[in-house]
Amino acid sequence: MDYNQFQQLGDKLREIGHQRRELAEQVFAEVREGDNRASKDLYEQLSRVSDQAINIISQQKQILDQEVKNISL
Repeated sequence: MDYNQFQQLGDKLREIGHQRRELAEQVFAEVREGDNRASKDLYEQLSRVSDQAINIISQQKQILDQEVKNISL
């Protein structure tokens, strides 16, 4: 397994997690203030960042799947 790659993906995932939290807080704030346009724009950003997180998690899973497959041989 490329453990370094797995770790790098984990670091990126942490960064994205922080971005997601900040965007979610901003979405809630804009909704409370009644700014529909800003909340929708922020939600779209949150959706893109969430998709990036899902992609990274999938990559990590593939790395682990391959590692487990290798020890089963």
